Amino acid sequence: MLLIGEIAKLAGVTPRTVRHYHRIGLLAEPERNSSGYRSYGLSALSRLLQIRKLTALGMGLSEVTDALAETDTGAVDVKEILVELDAELADGEADIQRRRAVIARLLEDGDDPTLSPELAAAVRGLELPPREIGMLRAAEVALPEFVDPYLTGAGQDSPWQIWDQKLAALADAEANDPRVGEIAGELYAMLPELLPADVPAELTADQTATVAATARFGQMMLSDMSPGQRRVFELLVEYGRREPEKWGR
Repeated sequence: MLLIGEIAKLAGVTPRTVRHYHRIGLLAEPERNSSGYRSYGLSALSRLLQIRKLTALGMGLSEVTDALAETDTGAVDVKEILVELDAELADGEADIQRRRAVIARLLEDGDDPTLSPELAAAVRGLELPPREIGMLRAAEVALPEFVDPYLTGAGQDSPWQIWDQKLAALADAEANDPRVGEIAGELYAMLPELLPADVPAELTADQTATVAATARFGQMMLSDMSPGQRRVFELLVEYGRREPEKWGR
């Protein structure tokens, strides 16, 4: 008869693993000997060897439990189990190959793995700051219509880049920061260069939906801004209301 340490060593597992198999009902717990120790026979060792071989093939413990329960009654086709397991492993292997191909492409191109392939290709070589990349990552999902026009004007020294740099200077600013008014004036002067020149008097349904989506995205952006940056946008709205003729209102 074997003690738990001895049977575990022969089966290539640990005593802790044997105890776990007892707890989940995968291996029947034997009676204890006169000294109070568990005493195992060859049938228990055979069972442990079955479990170890099946788990080594990739079967989960619940699957092993079902397989061995059916094996005990002679109702299971081991070949069928192996065919199913092989199919699962083939699917896993195909998934691994797909992931490795993506990783290889990312390593070759140097792209950000958290971006979609399309957006990563679009921003490649633009040297955009992390904040701008983050905005585009979110906009691709929340407002895809915004991404292409933005990227058209993105890049070093573009109007959008200059706008972003000026606004970034207020990243930690309070609403009463003395720079707020100056930067708001500079950004207001840039608006004609950034906004569409011709705005139709009546919008189509698609244009109306885009305007609504843009407004929602703007609110999302404002929630991430400092008090000073939010104050800049409040001033831009105020300046626009003072000059309605400039904007065709």
